[in-house]
This record gives sequence, structure tokens and C-alpha cells, in this order.
Amino acid sequence: MQLATVRDGKPWIATVYFVADTMGNVYWLSLPTRRHSEDALIEGQAAVAIAVKLDKPVSGLQASGVVREVIDVETVRRIMPGYVAKYGSGADYAELFARGEAEHRLYQFTPDEWWLFDERNFPGGRRQMVQLPLPESA
Repeated sequence: MQLATVRDGKPWIATVYFVADTMGNVYWLSLPTRRHSEDALIEGQAAVAIAVKLDKPVSGLQASGVVREVIDVETVRRIMPGYVAKYGSGADYAELFARGEAEHRLYQFTPDEWWLFDERNFPGGRRQMVQLPLPESA
């Protein structure tokens, strides 16, 4: 996922590994000293782009919204199994977090709204708004 932030009028973009929940929130792990981590918390806002299909015709999702650092262990324990399943790493993160020993932080992006761009199904280039929350089967 591409994560775009701004600080003092200067844009920045970073690539992060992510997982999403059924409410449309997106989560990623990052060091708190990374520029995108600092910017996201200072400004409290970000934008994301997720490419679903990279070859032509392209498709993906875009959104802007708010960012917060996850501070409760219940959310960490709920999100991390999906992260571990998707990327094969972070299995011990929830326990490290619970003990206050985690080097990385978990961040949550809550979109104002999601937009789909899909050149195959919508060749006119029109973006389509995605309704939230997503169905449980998503």
C-alpha cells in the first residue's frame, strides 16, 4: 500500500505492508521514527492507494482519512493474526506489545470514504465510491 502524508506543506509517500478489517480500517506496522509515522501522527491525516491489479487495465482503491497509533492490546490481538497470515511475520508482536517491548507501532487508518478505480469494469475512467462498512464476507 502506498501511504501519503504531509508535514509543513511537504508531501511524502511510503510503501507499507497492510491488513484491513471489515469496517474498512487499514493497519500497518512501522517504526515510530519513520517519516511517514511521524507525519501521520503530527497531522493526523493521510491518504492511501492500494493497487489491486497492476497490469492494464488497472484497478485499485484510494482513500483519505485519519490516522492514529493503536494503543490498546485488544485491537493489536485482533489485527495481528491477519497480518501474520498475510506476511508470515509478526507472530510475537502482540505479546511484545502487551509487555511494552515492541519496537514497531501499529497504526490505524480510518478512511472518510473509499474510492474504486477500475479501468476494466468502468472504462470511462469514473471512480466509484465503495460503501462502508464492508460485508462480513469481504
